[in-house]
Amino acid sequence: MSWRQDLWSERWYLSSGTTHVSPLTSPGGTESLRQFRVAILLGIASIPLTVGINLAYTPDPVSATPLFAACIVSGYLYRPRPVIGIRAGVVTGLAGGVPILVRQGVAAVGDWWGNAILVDLVGDSWGMALSSAGAGVLTVAILTIVLVVVGSVGGLVGGWLNDRLGGRGALGTNA
Repeated sequence: MSWRQDLWSERWYLSSGTTHVSPLTSPGGTESLRQFRVAILLGIASIPLTVGINLAYTPDPVSATPLFAACIVSGYLYRPRPVIGIRAGVVTGLAGGVPILVRQGVAAVGDWWGNAILVDLVGDSWGMALSSAGAGVLTVAILTIVLVVVGSVGGLVGGWLNDRLGGRGALGTNA
C-alpha cells in the first residue's frame, strides 16, 4: 500500500495495487462538494445578474457575461493549484448556468413545436412532441458543454490573474 496523488482533484489517496480509496467513493465523498461551496455560491449569486441582463438588454441571444465574471473570480480565489482553479470555474459555470439552460431548452422546444416544415414532415402530434423534446434535450446538452468551456476559460483566466497580481488564492483546496 502506498500514497498516490490524483492529478485531477490533487488529493492524496491510499493505493493498494489496482484498487484505491477515492474521495468521491469514500464515506467522506461530500468533501469535494464542500471544497467547492464558494464556487457554487458564486454561480448562484450570478443568476440574478444573468437573468436581469438577459431580460433588460438582450432578449434574443443569451448573454453570460456575469457568469463568466463569476468564473473568473472563482478561478482567482481557488488558484494555488491550477487544476483546482479551472475546476472551480467549471463548477461556478454549471451552477450559474441553470437559467441559461432552462431558457434555451424551452425556447428550442417552442421553436420546433410550431415549425411549418416540421409539421409537414412529421404530421402527427406524437412526432411533433418527440422531435421538439429531442431538440430541447440536444440544446441543453450542447449548452452544458459550452458552460463547461466558459467555466474552464474563466477559471484559467482567474488563475492567470492571480499569478499576475501576486495573490495567494484565498480559498485553495479547503474552502
